[in-house]
Amino acid sequence: MKQIKISIILSLFLSTQFAFASDDVNKGKQLFEQNCAACHGVAGGMDMSKRLAPPIMAVKMHYAKHYADKDAFTKAVVAWVENPQKSNSRMKGAIKKFNLMPKVAISAEDAEIIAAYIFEGELDSPDGFGAHFKKMHGDKKGGCGKGKGKHEHKHGEDS
Repeated sequence: MKQIKISIILSLFLSTQFAFASDDVNKGKQLFEQNCAACHGVAGGMDMSKRLAPPIMAVKMHYAKHYADKDAFTKAVVAWVENPQKSNSRMKGAIKKFNLMPKVAISAEDAEIIAAYIFEGELDSPDGFGAHFKKMHGDKKGGCGKGKGKHEHKHGEDS
């Protein structure tokens, strides 16, 4: 009987936690669409002449290589949004293609919610992103390949 009560309490607690997490992801997605998608969304596909910035999936993959846990990832993305500097970029190749991202007028709280969504939400990728990533970085998630059709990065010089 005691185990049943503990199981019920634990189930209620976990379902409540999941509901809060789901609400946070939904809010993060909404904030991303309002504040970030115009530049980092799927519009323009992988034709870089039609894009204003790299797709958010590329941003996620580059940051996840350096910041594997949600807290570190979120802090790094928020720090970038609050003060984009070439010297602390994880995507120097993107700066070459698109220039430095301008500061965005967004609260730190909203930036944290967006960064958490980028880390744990299901992000849309532009058509052709998978093939582009494989060509540029090989088959490894977040890794860089070597050889024909691939490029090497100097440490800290991700594209």
